Amino acid sequence: MIEEFLENYRALKPTRYSYADIKRITNTFRDKLGQGTFGTVYKGKLSNEIFVAVKILNNSKGNGEEFINEVGTLGRIHYVNVVRLVGYCADGFRRALVYEFAPNGSLQNFITSADSNNHFLGWEKLQYMLEFGI
Repeated sequence: MIEEFLENYRALKPTRYSYADIKRITNTFRDKLGQGTFGTVYKGKLSNEIFVAVKILNNSKGNGEEFINEVGTLGRIHYVNVVRLVGYCADGFRRALVYEFAPNGSLQNFITSADSNNHFLGWEKLQYMLEFGI
């Protein structure tokens, strides 16, 4: 099911990477950015100037519908305030998503709670941003 979807999806442009490519891009998973329920995110480098965030997905059960939904949906989103899906890896049971790198960190850092560096946006600013699509 995944292979058929990816063959049809190829025209929408995100690049398909092999697992060997993912290892090279992340310098063998050297720079861990974070850990979540669905996988671990590493900083990667496509070239000297292009940095990416690579999410190595945890092995999921089922027929790959979660992966298909994520690649299918995120691959079509091109919005100024949303990181773009650059590519993906579906190499057997090894799956990864390659996103634009956000140098200021995850949006979650800014919307959850204040920290010692005062990065918290606050509810008024968040509401304003949502109202005006910022």
